[in-house]
Amino acid sequence: MSRTTSRLAALLIGLLLALALTCVGSPGAVAADGDKPPHSPKSCLQPNADGDLPTCTWDGQRWIRSYDDGFSDPGSGGPGAGFAVLFVLVLVGGVAFTIWQVSTARRMARNSGMDTGDATAMTLLSDDGFEATYLASNLRGQMTAPAAPPPAVAPVAERLRELASLRDQGLITPEEHDVRRSTIIDSV
Repeated sequence: MSRTTSRLAALLIGLLLALALTCVGSPGAVAADGDKPPHSPKSCLQPNADGDLPTCTWDGQRWIRSYDDGFSDPGSGGPGAGFAVLFVLVLVGGVAFTIWQVSTARRMARNSGMDTGDATAMTLLSDDGFEATYLASNLRGQMTAPAAPPPAVAPVAERLRELASLRDQGLITPEEHDVRRSTIIDSV
């Protein structure tokens, strides 16, 4: 399994666990009307003031009536707000990381002369797209190194050829040739 797939799987598992914690919650207040818990399952069928039927559980000695309000009861102890903050942070972090990956891949592609649209697609649509873009941009940068000598070297070679020609024609002495040759080479 690739790293991207592993990250997505971990994110999905985390979201499913958080969703499960949200759905489970904890029971609401016992006997919302303030009475003692009922002692028979028949009394568990009485609705509260809002008309909601309770959930009755046996604690070994008596039946306990509770109303599951979910997120509407702030005292229910459910994960509500904490889960929402965590979910938003994970979501924002994932989006920020994706934006960073795409912008970095586009910059690497642009600097190496590659198509930025292909770099974006590769980063978003394949498991190892970001790494592939990095590798391709670095290899392309090495392959496009200039094969011809830089412009400053060409005039130097021309000057050395001209100096050798002057010596061969007898217009300058070999000693003059050696002195001027070292001067030209030192200027590079």
